[in-house]
Amino acid sequence: MAKTVQSDIAQGRANQARDGAQRLSAHVDAARGFVSDPIWQVASLLPIVGTNFATTTQLAGILSDVVHRAVIPLSEVSANINPSALKPVGGALDIGPIAKVRPAVTQATGVLEDAYQKVALVRPGFGSMPQLQASVERLKSLLAQAAREASAADTATMVLPAMLGDSTPRTYLVLFQNNAELRATGGIPGAAAELRVDHGHITLGRQTAAKDFPRYPNPVLPLADQTKGLYGPITGQYFQDVNLVPQFPLTARLAAEMWKRQFGVQVDGVFSIDPIALGYLLQATGPVSLPTGETMDSSNAARMLLSDAYSKYHGANKDDFFSTAASAVFTKLANGSFQPKPMLDALGQAVKERRLLGWSSQRMEQDALQSAGISGDLPAQTPEHGVFGVYLNDATGAKMDYYLRESYRIGGAMCRSDDRQTWELEVTLTNVAPADAATSLPEYVTGGGEYGVKPGDVKTQVNVYAPASSIYTAAWKDSAPLDVHRDMDSGYPVAQTNVQLAPGQSTVLRFQFLGAPQAGQQPDLISTPTVNSLKFSKYSLSCDDVVR
Repeated sequence: MAKTVQSDIAQGRANQARDGAQRLSAHVDAARGFVSDPIWQVASLLPIVGTNFATTTQLAGILSDVVHRAVIPLSEVSANINPSALKPVGGALDIGPIAKVRPAVTQATGVLEDAYQKVALVRPGFGSMPQLQASVERLKSLLAQAAREASAADTATMVLPAMLGDSTPRTYLVLFQNNAELRATGGIPGAAAELRVDHGHITLGRQTAAKDFPRYPNPVLPLADQTKGLYGPITGQYFQDVNLVPQFPLTARLAAEMWKRQFGVQVDGVFSIDPIALGYLLQATGPVSLPTGETMDSSNAARMLLSDAYSKYHGANKDDFFSTAASAVFTKLANGSFQPKPMLDALGQAVKERRLLGWSSQRMEQDALQSAGISGDLPAQTPEHGVFGVYLNDATGAKMDYYLRESYRIGGAMCRSDDRQTWELEVTLTNVAPADAATSLPEYVTGGGEYGVKPGDVKTQVNVYAPASSIYTAAWKDSAPLDVHRDMDSGYPVAQTNVQLAPGQSTVLRFQFLGAPQAGQQPDLISTPTVNSLKFSKYSLSCDDVVR
């Protein structure tokens, strides 16, 4: 029943949410009345079995507090949480509902966090039934999730009005990342546009291409020596290269500074999206008609923008095609011509895959973006659980990454007496371009050998960021020892190498690191979002394959 109420609140089904909350309240109140019975209270004092009665009494009190001070208040404002209430009408978002729900959301957040802390302290004593122990753990897990979601909603309701221009107009820079030419955060920012928001009213402003920016003689902002050592000063000199680094906050600051120098506009934040995410949005908006007479939908957006455009259009016509496609989608979004639930699902998927990133110049708002998982920063680590990052940069100087396929595996083994495991990351890259790519693909796609890469080949810079406190030990390419460039970046050990693949060729890179002390949980992985879905698996590493 609790999950049903949660779903009704999230979907803004106000009547169902209120009715469900009242039914849930009735059950919880009945349970609390039952455990308040004097006979039950006496039973809780009995040796051994009494712990079951006492623990149940504790849980009933906690649940009662959650229902009356969190669930019911949220159900009463659920009409304002309805995604449809937040849909633009005539190019404007109504900010009012956000302010209306905040008091209930803030209170619910505190109640849920307090309830989680109380349940975490519940310790069923000797004689407790296994079913009761399992119930305590299940309730603790549910409360932890609910508290996280409520906290995220609380932060969102706090910063969204200002970000939507409630107090003063805002100007944002939107980067369109092109995954056909990879950069660490996704793809080359080949096009960009201004987005202006004033009291929820959204308008699309200046649009331009990356090629319209000059080469700056020096980085527009100071770069760390490690950044320059790994990616070169060009990161701060070319608009096309601001996201060679796998840290979107730095990318955003560099892009914002270049925009200011080029157009005299100081933006309040920077967001980015790629054609794959655009395809997700089109699942909610439906197809869009383009001035070229073509129709773009969720099934063909990536192909049209990352492949077909290069064979059909050239020069300024190609840039115009990207601009008109972006404008067509924006018009539908601004007018509210989409289904709210599918749109939320599409945005959620884009965020999960790191295809939608955001940065704000305001510290509180940036913290909110980070909490929402769209800051695009280096992977968060804990002492017990690390995360590898694999970031790919195009080194072909063209649009051949449409034909790059990648997959990743992580294996671990305990082969030492000091509780430090060895982790191995395996990166498999394949060039699936046609055998005659050098002649069958446009020169703009192959690069024509301009940067020393044979037409049809794909050259990729591979950057592996290991969990902090890890130590690099060795690397191999197709079983042969591989010499890599080693460095540190923001506390993360980095191994960097370049791979060049002919059409049909594949290679396997293996990177081995000694894990941090007592970091026993197998690491996870995040990677550059490409034209493909992430392929990531785990395996057991043999100590025979470990470098000692």
